[in-house]
Amino acid sequence: MHQNDIEILIPTFNEGNNIGSVIKELNNEGYFKITVLDANSTDKTVEVAKELNCKIILDDTSIKGFGGSLINGLKNLTSDYFCIYDGDGSFDPKDIINMIDKINLGNDFVFASRYLNNQKSDDDTIITRFGNFLFTLMVQILFKIKTTDVLFLYVLGKKSKVDQLNLQQQDFSICTEFVIKAYKNYSCSEIFSKERKRLSGESKVNKFMDGLKIMINIIRIYFTKK
Repeated sequence: MHQNDIEILIPTFNEGNNIGSVIKELNNEGYFKITVLDANSTDKTVEVAKELNCKIILDDTSIKGFGGSLINGLKNLTSDYFCIYDGDGSFDPKDIINMIDKINLGNDFVFASRYLNNQKSDDDTIITRFGNFLFTLMVQILFKIKTTDVLFLYVLGKKSKVDQLNLQQQDFSICTEFVIKAYKNYSCSEIFSKERKRLSGESKVNKFMDGLKIMINIIRIYFTKK
């Protein structure tokens, strides 16, 4: 697998001030097959992405959030490999090549982790650091999964395998759902990737409400697993 085999999926909502820099940085690293999954932004996100030759998939009325946008994008993949990427500039595209190496060694999914080998995130607050620690520990204990970061959905994977995950969550809890189902069913690995501060604007994550949904979803998956 090589760089031109990968379709980059970028979920966006009002990232007009960031998306141009994100796309250009990916292009500079050799990634040109980019699909923007836009939740009907009211700024110039889509306009900028189109000018930079990206494919655009807009949310329809059946899609209710970040997870819904991702599920829709994954269903419409045109490549055998995909990478989920953030539109705020916090991901480092130089790390995709390390993911490619892991895929070429036989892994089905490779996840980036901010905390592998006790590393830290530039974008963490005390609250987000604790939340990430708590949810990762829950997943480690309940599902016996060797992951160090369940909320950083920077992942490279195979289309043939993601089609079988049956992802359901329309909100940010898809992050933990993806990790749990991938690790329980397929060959997975991690690399370290330093999370950078977002270029501009505010995070779309509601730390309390989305955190509560994530916790509920982890418990739900545990009690409904076969």
